[in-house]
Amino acid sequence: MKERKALLIHAVDKSLIISEQPPFPFPVLGITTLAALFPENWEIEVIDEDVDLVDLNSEPDLIGISSLTLNIPHAYDIADHFRKKGIPVIMGGLHVSSLPHEALYHCDSVVIGEVEPVFDEILKDFENKKLKKIYKAKNFFDLKNVPIARRDLLKPIHHKHLTSVQATRGCPNNCEFCSVTPFFGHRYRFRPVEAVIKEIEMLLDMGMSRTIFFVDDNIAENEHYAEKLFKALIPLKIRWGSFASVRLAKNFKLLDLAVKSGCLELFIGFESLEQSNLEIASKNFVKVKEFPEIIDRFRSNGIMVQSAFIFGHDNDTKDIFKKTVDFVQRTGIDTPTFGILTPYPGTALRDRLIKEGRLIDTKGEWHKYDGSYALFQPKNMSVEELQQGYFWAKKYCCAPRSIIFRLLRRPNKNFFLAMLVNFSMRANKMKQIKQRWKKRPLVAPS
Repeated sequence: MKERKALLIHAVDKSLIISEQPPFPFPVLGITTLAALFPENWEIEVIDEDVDLVDLNSEPDLIGISSLTLNIPHAYDIADHFRKKGIPVIMGGLHVSSLPHEALYHCDSVVIGEVEPVFDEILKDFENKKLKKIYKAKNFFDLKNVPIARRDLLKPIHHKHLTSVQATRGCPNNCEFCSVTPFFGHRYRFRPVEAVIKEIEMLLDMGMSRTIFFVDDNIAENEHYAEKLFKALIPLKIRWGSFASVRLAKNFKLLDLAVKSGCLELFIGFESLEQSNLEIASKNFVKVKEFPEIIDRFRSNGIMVQSAFIFGHDNDTKDIFKKTVDFVQRTGIDTPTFGILTPYPGTALRDRLIKEGRLIDTKGEWHKYDGSYALFQPKNMSVEELQQGYFWAKKYCCAPRSIIFRLLRRPNKNFFLAMLVNFSMRANKMKQIKQRWKKRPLVAPS
């Protein structure tokens, strides 16, 4: 018999239009991994608001909430509701780790950083009715001890299209705008390859999707580990995608192993076509002049390239939008994604913009932190010009004729899949554009 019940919530504000998301639910890993930490005498309910509704009449013994910055006002509403009922609420994740004292207006406790090292302490304090305000681990978690996530607590639709797995945490790079590295650290940590393979085999035996997405910040940062992992994946005959840096394309042996192991798509952060911008952002290990060759190398090996370009860097001028669109169309990038440089809490970028007096006070409107709002004063254009240029580039590249032209110009074996991905994501992009960008002729900003 279960003695206690915990309700774990991945808070999502469904009223927001997020254009750069997949057209199907992404299987969340954070709260399902947290669920696996509880002892057997606890009943665990997991709610991912992307597909589920929180039962506000529920009365568990403990509430755990995690949320991205753009959803945090909604997460605070949920926390306030349950606290009024006298139920302890604990919050964690990137946003509250950066602004714990803001979160503590809405919850009883905040976990700064990874929860695994402090979980036993939290549970002990809860049982003794002595929860602390803040929990923060002294050291990062040893990934040899990561439990298998409780995916059985999610709805089947979460696993219909893909399954998420984590092999590594941390990134040695120091990109100014990144909010993840302060959370997981600069030291690259990895799970034993054998443990990763065993988990994937278990998922396949459970009938889950054979398409895996590794949620790692940089799947191939440690080439020795990546080589061992890719070799071990080959017999499983899966398809997989992940985040990676341009360095992977330069290692021919590792790239070949990635292909053989089933790599289908990689999300590559090119960020900018201006080398000076990459240097300011502490990403000078990336060379713009190498981008065309890198893209061609991935695509010629059958790997779809989902690229990220960010507008609003200090050396961006008004011609950056057309320059980027022309580059995307010319190189045949499979799935281009655009964003506006966003000063997320906890980033070096935000600290610099505050120091320079360029950050726009949004007065707690955290829903604007989705990569589609201009939240600071750019150096070489107005806020309005940055905002409009972003929407122009997005609309141009998701226009049907642009998609077809781009993919036909440099087709590869994933042509039809790339076409499907582009058109399936187009609906949300156009919905956001129509809501926030007045109807204008599709001409380049000047």
